[in-house]
Amino acid sequence: MKKLKPFLFLLLLLPLMGCEELEELIEEEFDVNVSFTRFITVDVQPAASPEEAVNFAEGVTIDLRTAPEIDDVTDDRTQLKSIKINRIRYFYKDVEGNENAVVAAEFLIPVFVGPPSSFDTPQVNLAVADANNTLYLIEGDFTNINSALNDLLIGRIELQYEGSVSDNPVEFTVDVTIDATLTAQVDI
Repeated sequence: MKKLKPFLFLLLLLPLMGCEELEELIEEEFDVNVSFTRFITVDVQPAASPEEAVNFAEGVTIDLRTAPEIDDVTDDRTQLKSIKINRIRYFYKDVEGNENAVVAAEFLIPVFVGPPSSFDTPQVNLAVADANNTLYLIEGDFTNINSALNDLLIGRIELQYEGSVSDNPVEFTVDVTIDATLTAQVDI
């Protein structure tokens, strides 16, 4: 009986309400936290000297609106109303090669308007970071990126990882996760 009363009340109000008010009653927005995990592999080949720093640039593209991680939220992608990146988490794994290799790099996320947003990472010895399974966090200002994702109605970002590695050769993987909040509007 408790569940029937609100329904009957809504049924009585239908003739008195306009379409817009009714639509607002049967749609609800909710936020869902989602994590998008991708792997960036960097392969620094031998240089003239094993101590020489070697530059690299690698990246991945993530379509936040069609990524399989969203399947846990909704199967109707048109229900997604906004995306907000909260932070980036990453760690180094599968390090092979020179155990003295130190990486100095940054993550770049290009946006259509203005220069890319860049997020520096600390210099670390790759072998030590891998052995300790050290987790690194970037909790920067994602305002420009979030605006581009939502104002321009794109859900696709390119995450670039650029920098240099001393003491070559070395190969490693950056296990990177973007934590985001998705706002979806669903009919109830």
